[in-house]
Amino acid sequence: MTPVPAQGHLISLAKPDSSLVTLVLVIVAVLLLLFLLLRHVVRKRGGWRRFRRGLSRELALTRRAFGEPLRALRRHRRGVRALSRHLCDPRSGLLVRRLLDAAGAALGDVPGAFAYGLRTEPGWAAVQIAARRLPAPPAPWEIADGLGPQSWSLSLADEDALPDAAPRAGARVRPLPVAVGMADDSCVHLDLAAGPRMITVEGDAAPRSRLLQALAAQLDRPGSGASVTVTDGVHPHYHGEPIDTVLRRLEDTPAATTDEEAVTADVTVVVCSSPTREQARRLSDLAATGTVVCLTDSPAAGHSWALRVDGRGRVTAPELDLYADSAPLGRAVAAAVRADRRRARRAPTRQWPIEPAVESRTAPERQALAPAALSAPTELPEPAELSELVEESRRPVPAPTPTRTIAGADLLSEPATARSRPAEASSTGGE
Repeated sequence: MTPVPAQGHLISLAKPDSSLVTLVLVIVAVLLLLFLLLRHVVRKRGGWRRFRRGLSRELALTRRAFGEPLRALRRHRRGVRALSRHLCDPRSGLLVRRLLDAAGAALGDVPGAFAYGLRTEPGWAAVQIAARRLPAPPAPWEIADGLGPQSWSLSLADEDALPDAAPRAGARVRPLPVAVGMADDSCVHLDLAAGPRMITVEGDAAPRSRLLQALAAQLDRPGSGASVTVTDGVHPHYHGEPIDTVLRRLEDTPAATTDEEAVTADVTVVVCSSPTREQARRLSDLAATGTVVCLTDSPAAGHSWALRVDGRGRVTAPELDLYADSAPLGRAVAAAVRADRRRARRAPTRQWPIEPAVESRTAPERQALAPAALSAPTELPEPAELSELVEESRRPVPAPTPTRTIAGADLLSEPATARSRPAEASSTGGE
């Protein structure tokens, strides 16, 4: 008797496809080969721990390389803001000169020692000093941490604790500081009148020209204490005097006969580009006399300070212990020049009464003028000793001469404006 199959659900298992089995086997074999290859590489690198450290380091370097442009842009903008705030504030320039004078006065008993550099940031300043053996700093100066043994630091939190601004005895010229860039969060300054007075800017062409023009624009600002002469070739849109003409005029100009005249007179600064060997020798001779500060964009024979600039705008002078980023300096100086022009437009023009020569007046006219003469003050009050800025702003304006002058750092102005400027620049007065 044939058995009858039971009624119910029938379960059927699918037979695996040969192509699917082949794919799975290939994937497993590839993964096994990759594992063996990775194990071989890891063993050659010293084990899994060293391999993980190396991999982490490579990933960090890759992330840093891709993020460096953004960080450089933020750092550049931060430097522009910091330098602009510093250069646009007239009190900052007075503070820099005061600190340099105070450091020089504190070094009065040290032979051959002088302050040549300064770093400032909000609430803190450090002065760099050239000396064979630097003594212990007098109060309120302190030893600067992290800036080398030739630096003194000072806290600017308390204005009453600032040292006196008495210049050093025997100083022939007052400080001539200029900002050269940023170092971390500090503004780096260099006193051009402290050293050999021959400063050369070397390195890549474009950053070198920008730094030279920024230094010249700072010296040409009101209240800098410098009389700037820019020769031909410094700026492509500014046609200055030929360098031979400037050299002949300076060589024929007599030097100051007394120390008082040398201290009160403005420092003559010559900015030139690509001088010949003979012209560089004559510039070095003028700088050696101490009457002229020379700025050039090429090496010069003799004793000089060399500022070397790379393609990214980094300024280095190892002999001066100077390392700074000059890339933000151009925009900051341009902002400071615009601030000077706005300040000059807002300042009211002083109309001093012009008293004519002695002329005869009739008796009725004298009687009519008598009450006004009694009510008016006979003389102007003496100016209060507030600051150097106020004292310089009250100096009488000299009579105009046929020589035209350049106003306020036109090296950084528009080409059309700079092209219409004359050949010589002179800066006097207050900020």
